This record gives sequence, C-alpha cells and structure tokens, in this order.
Amino acid sequence: MEQENRRKQNRRPAANGKKKRTSPAARIANQRRRQRAAEEAQQVQQAQEQKRRRKAKAAKEARRRREARKERSSRAAAEAQRRRDERKERTRLDGMRNKQKRQAKHSARHRISPETWKRLIIMGGIAVALVLSMIIFFRVRNIEVRGNLYYSAEEIIEAAGIASGDNLLTLSRAEIAGRVIEKTEYVKNVRVTRKLPDTVVITVTEDETTFSVQDAGGKYYLITAAGKATKQVEEIDAKKHILIRDLVIQPPVIGEVIHVAENSEGAVSPQEQLDALTLLLHEIEASKLEKDITAVSVPSAFNLTVWYEDRFEVWLGTTDDLAYKLEYLKVVVQEQKEYATAVIDLTFSSGQEAHVIPKEE
Repeated sequence: MEQENRRKQNRRPAANGKKKRTSPAARIANQRRRQRAAEEAQQVQQAQEQKRRRKAKAAKEARRRREARKERSSRAAAEAQRRRDERKERTRLDGMRNKQKRQAKHSARHRISPETWKRLIIMGGIAVALVLSMIIFFRVRNIEVRGNLYYSAEEIIEAAGIASGDNLLTLSRAEIAGRVIEKTEYVKNVRVTRKLPDTVVITVTEDETTFSVQDAGGKYYLITAAGKATKQVEEIDAKKHILIRDLVIQPPVIGEVIHVAENSEGAVSPQEQLDALTLLLHEIEASKLEKDITAVSVPSAFNLTVWYEDRFEVWLGTTDDLAYKLEYLKVVVQEQKEYATAVIDLTFSSGQEAHVIPKEE
C-alpha cells in the first residue's frame, strides 16, 4: 500500500504543469527503499505469524497437560477408592471372624455341667433364706434415745415415727432424722444408728432453750437464759417460745448480751431488771419447767410473775428462793385439779404457804 502511494506521488505532474524527471540513481534508491520496506513488512508479518503459532502451540500444550493431570487424578482417585473398599471389606471380614471366635469361646465357657448347676441352686437357696430371715426376724424391739435434755425420750420417739415391730434393715435413717428435726424446735442435729439384731439408737443434739423478747422498735428477738441474743424472729415464731413481758430491750447485737431499755418512770434500774430476768430464766431451766411456762413478767427485781400452761398466773415476788418457789409450784399445780384457771401466790408474804385464788371463768 505504501509503495502504491509513493508511485502515485511520483506520477503527479509538477506544479508548473511539467513532469518531474527523476535521475536513475534516485530511482534506484527509491526502488531499494521500497524493497527494504517490503522486506520489513514481510518480516513483521512473519514475526506476528510465528508469535501466533507459538501461542497456539503453548495453549495446545497447556490443554494437553491439563487433560493429562485430570486423567492422572481420575486414575489416582479410582485407585484410592479401590484401596478403601478393600480395607473396608478386610475389616468387615476380620470383625466377622473375631465375632465367631468370641461366640465360640463364650459357648464353650458357659457350658455348665450338671454338678455346677446343683451348686448354684444350693447357693441361691441359701441366699434367699438369708434375705427372708433378715426381713422376717430383724424387727425393732428397742429404741434408745441419747443426748436429750429438753425433750423426753417418748417425745423423740414419737417425732421419729418408729414403732416396735418395724423392720430394722429397711428403716431410712435420713427420713427418721428429718422427721425429728422437723417436729422438735430445739433439736439441731440427729444421728440414727442400728444395733443388730433389734435396736435403733437415736442420738440428738439440742440447742440452748431460747426465750422471746421485744425491743423498743417492736421487733422480736430470741435470747438464751444468759441474756445473749441469738436471732430476730417474726411475732408468730416468737409466740412459740417463752415470752418475756413488761421488759423492753434496746435493739441488740446478735451474739451479744442484751441491754434493757430504761423505762419512762426511771424507778427501776435496767441492770437490776436484766439480772432478775437471767436469774429467773436459769431457775426455770434448772427446774425443767421450760415446756410448762408460757410467759414471764419482770417489771422489776421484786415483782416476778410467770404463767403456767396458760392456766395459772403465778406470783413469785422477789428473786429470793426462786429455786424453792418453782419446785413448790410443781406440787401446788398437781393439787389444783379442780380449778381450770387460778392465781397462785408464792410471794410468801404471809408465811411459807402458797395461796390459790380462783379466777372467774
């Protein structure tokens, strides 16, 4: 194309209307240039053609290699699958053979001879006889209660729910201990043991006897006979204990001795009131009257009162001879069967005799 354009340019007439004459040397030079340009164009075409062929050859080789790799992968996968199938089949066959061997050994080991059967039957009969003898012959005949001070043995046994004739071996010790703790206010721990062939031993650990008292804010607290506060309780729970009347305490610190609040009149010393209270509570414990006395009144050290089973209001007067007065009270109560309620005067203000004043119904 370029050579054609050049020929056309050479053929154009000169500007003045005359043909331009070219010398032979110029024509030869032009011819050589055209020849070189043609050769260069041909070389470019050949190079492009060679490049295209190389690319085509490389693409063909890449396809061939991919197909070869794919074929090798397929053969390897097939070979791996074949090996897995062979291993699985060998494992299955080995498992079947081992199972057959175990079954054969088990059958051989468990072939029991008639003599062995006889021994087994005899041993089974002996075992059944032992079990039946334990169930039939090991019956509860004795129940021992240990560690009880506040409660009697009869009360502990009744709370435990055990009766003579119960099977000793089938008794649940945990259930027995739970029933005793549930039904007794002052028992904090229970241990139940068996003594073959016919005895149950119930060992209890009791809390200190506690009394209820109200503070200046209207809250109720439990205290010991020594005056130590143990815990705060609701009014309904306070009524389950011996209630202290006519004495108000300051808000206490749990675990420490209470302090009596001063009354408005200031006629009674708080310390004297506290001393009289603790002395009275100790004597009640010593005389074993905790279950019978429901309330005490300590307005002062010389005007003590207790209530016996909500039937008798007992005037004790001063703290003098409290132990004697409380023992005397037991005798007087036994003799007062004809009165449902009464006032028992043990102040000994007129001699050493008690005075019983009946109350109107």
